[in-house]
Amino acid sequence: DGISEEDMQRFQGYFKRDTDATTDLFDLAKKLPSDKIDDDGLAPFQNQLPPALVLGASDDFIVDTEGVRETAQYFGTDPTFVDSPHDVMLGRRWENGARAIQNWIENSIAILD
Repeated sequence: DGISEEDMQRFQGYFKRDTDATTDLFDLAKKLPSDKIDDDGLAPFQNQLPPALVLGASDDFIVDTEGVRETAQYFGTDPTFVDSPHDVMLGRRWENGARAIQNWIENSIAILD
């Protein structure tokens, strides 16, 4: 009910192509700011950030719920979860992600006014 077999094959072809450009994850991890958190798990520069949307998917097998919650905490916000697989905007349930983004934008603008 998420992604058709045809779409899955197409997306997997993209992944195969994208793996030709590799990333040294150990080197990347040394450069990420997430190891510099305060006692509350917040980014040290969190008070300088604009409003942030952290969007998680209920059927995500790549990024778990804990990872989404930790990311939201780091940015000083609450996570938003939608009924979707990992690739929120690519599956048949893409409207769930789009609706969450639209709601967040509308609410963020109302807060800023």
